[in-house]
Amino acid sequence: MELPRGAYAPIPTPLDDAGLVDPAALRRHLTYLDGAGLDGVLVLGTNGEFPSFDLGERLAVAETAAHHAGQLSLMLGIGSCALPEAIQMVRAARHFDFGSALLPPPFYFRGAPVKGLAAFVRTVLDAAEVPVLLYHIPQVTGVPITDELLDAVDDHPRFAGVKDSSGDRGELARFTGRFTDRVVMVGNDALVTLALASGGAGSITASASVVPELVMATQRDPSRQPELDAVRSVLERYGLGPAVKAILRHRGLGPYRTRPPLTDLDDDDAHRLVHELDALLATSA
Repeated sequence: MELPRGAYAPIPTPLDDAGLVDPAALRRHLTYLDGAGLDGVLVLGTNGEFPSFDLGERLAVAETAAHHAGQLSLMLGIGSCALPEAIQMVRAARHFDFGSALLPPPFYFRGAPVKGLAAFVRTVLDAAEVPVLLYHIPQVTGVPITDELLDAVDDHPRFAGVKDSSGDRGELARFTGRFTDRVVMVGNDALVTLALASGGAGSITASASVVPELVMATQRDPSRQPELDAVRSVLERYGLGPAVKAILRHRGLGPYRTRPPLTDLDDDDAHRLVHELDALLATSA
């Protein structure tokens, strides 16, 4: 199976002013990222707010992305606490010709035994026809991708590796030190250089949605990491998801609203964010 590599953007799911998915805005963002030469995009990840959308909406977003990706490689987030939904989403990945899929653990029953988590994962892998990465983001899910869980699924031919969004250097080392025939994609901009130096295959990071050229430049040239760190720091200060949407809204790609319980940045914060980001990019140009 062909495994994902390079610089990916975990794209936000655009909503219009009525709170509905905005396909035109999604097309514009994909066109922008494709034109920038980015390697790929993750559709319906954490930055894509996947838990906020019903199954029909997620399938429609996947279909729109598939039709307008250009040369971008596509990875589909297939997260759900409901096993039948996760199966339907991983089948949709193949149906819409995505190259890979990303599976977070079921995150409501945080005390679930490893045996149960492994049964969930293996059932999804059995239904998959694309490579599937497990999603390690315990600060959000409350369910880590442990070595015990990896041991229980490591022999499955559709298991492709891990996206590590913990932001923890020790966790990154745990994954990169474990795999030889799987991939590790890092999910934090601050660790892009370290991940690649440690044998990682690439990155899926928020900054790639708004500064794709800088993320790609950092993968080629580690001396650019401080510039990427500065961008990431600004985004985090305002909140990654709302900050990325505010920037795309400012650039005229669409309304890019959020859906409750998340909230948009207010106008003053959005103005300050854009000013800070523009100043950083002018300095690095």
